[in-house]
Amino acid sequence: MISFWTSMVLAAPYRRLVNFEWEAIENAKSYEIELKQVKSSKEEDAKTFTFKVSEAAWNGRLTPGKYMMKLRSRDYRGVPGDWSEPSEFNVGLETAVLKFPGARVKMATKETDSTSLEFKWAPVGGADQYHFVLTSDDGKTQITETLKDPSFKVKVPVASHYTWKVSSSNNEGITSDATAVGQFTLLGKPIENPRIEKPESDFVRELKWSRPDHVSSYDVYLLKYNTADKKWEKLKVYENYQQDTLPFDDNLPGGKYQVVVRAKSDLRPSAPLAKQSFSVRSGDRSPAAEYTALVRKSIERVTGWYAVASYLITEMSYQGVNPEKNSSVAYKALGGTGRLGVGWFAPHTPWGFLGIIDMSGFTFNGKTQTFASAEANAVYRRAVGDRGEVRFQAGPYYKELPETVGDPFSGSSEDMKISSAGPHFGAEYWYSLTPKLGIQVNAHLYMSLMKISTPNGEPMEPKMSTQFGFLGSYRFTPRFTGLIGYAMREDKMSYKAKTGTDSFASDGDVNESTIIGNYLNVFAEWSF
Repeated sequence: MISFWTSMVLAAPYRRLVNFEWEAIENAKSYEIELKQVKSSKEEDAKTFTFKVSEAAWNGRLTPGKYMMKLRSRDYRGVPGDWSEPSEFNVGLETAVLKFPGARVKMATKETDSTSLEFKWAPVGGADQYHFVLTSDDGKTQITETLKDPSFKVKVPVASHYTWKVSSSNNEGITSDATAVGQFTLLGKPIENPRIEKPESDFVRELKWSRPDHVSSYDVYLLKYNTADKKWEKLKVYENYQQDTLPFDDNLPGGKYQVVVRAKSDLRPSAPLAKQSFSVRSGDRSPAAEYTALVRKSIERVTGWYAVASYLITEMSYQGVNPEKNSSVAYKALGGTGRLGVGWFAPHTPWGFLGIIDMSGFTFNGKTQTFASAEANAVYRRAVGDRGEVRFQAGPYYKELPETVGDPFSGSSEDMKISSAGPHFGAEYWYSLTPKLGIQVNAHLYMSLMKISTPNGEPMEPKMSTQFGFLGSYRFTPRFTGLIGYAMREDKMSYKAKTGTDSFASDGDVNESTIIGNYLNVFAEWSF
């Protein structure tokens, strides 16, 4: 019986160490070995090697290939015996040593779908080509290539387990002793954060979030804020949750809540935690109560800062009486008023404030007159029924008013200005028709009590200016409401007429200016 084995020897040309052993023959003193390397089917092309050994073993270096071997013994006289029958054997190529990717490595990538990967292995001595096979565990990827170089670059899908194999061969058909096998995992890009929708109202029925690509499940945590301990407490945990909506338990008490969502995916790193805080109404959260609250949205302001802007367009009617100059003037002119304001409502009280400045103007006989006003009000609001709300305003104001004085003899006129200050009182009633549509009725009183300036320097005579109107409102977004309607405004001021030789006035006379306008009122309100 003959046995043999091989091991690597680093030499050039490439050879491998071959070892033979056989059963010793009785009375044999030496052995002859004949090896023929067969590179083709023609026997005459075979290369023959002969070796003599004294023991029943032989070792030597052979290049990979196909060989035929014969063996005979010699006795103590040197007489040879018969040659054994030829036996065939192959000296194979080494098994490839895989270098990259490493064994069972998990490789992170920044790609969503696929990435380029270069496979590398150590060159195999005597190999003329390599046979490369790549397969994914899910069977969707299978790549087979015959290569000349000990590397291969290919684009492969991410988020998958892979097995790759490399074997070698030469041009005579000699193959490697075994196939080198490696396994690795290619991770995908971390999945995106889900976007949690904030509930539109504090009547929370369900929680919703977006579903990023490649998500397989979620971990969802529901927390409630403990106002006594001032910390978040975990109420419920849903692991490996499959849906992108979560019903909110109607039996949970009102208060401040937070939902935390982690999106997960197979073979893709999980997304960071997504968080959304929201408030839940205490008490009755029935559908009827929700509908009432929903309808009121058209008139409710978002708590906190807000801004207002309006423009009033009208044909103004002016009337002025000035006994000092023996003047009585009346005319009509096209004009308007622009208003800007900023206000604030406290979150948990009915109190707030509103400050407004406006500028009015009109053109008559080619001349444009402008006059300003400003007011600062405390505001108190109170609900009236299910759909109504009344808002009271009170505070100081400053107002200017033009005065036109005509000369009855020359027909010329002179434009002057009066300014005063005093208290303002206002009331507004808002009523909601639908969650977006509402109506408003308003009334405002302005008392001119304190002189700021008069043309002749005389004191003011108390007068009242008024404004009445109504508006229809439409809530375009939770932070923007538009209104349009009608306003009737009468601005009036008077001051004592000066008597003397250059005056036509008598004791007790007053100079007075009045402007009456029926306005088209366009109004807008923004919440910050």
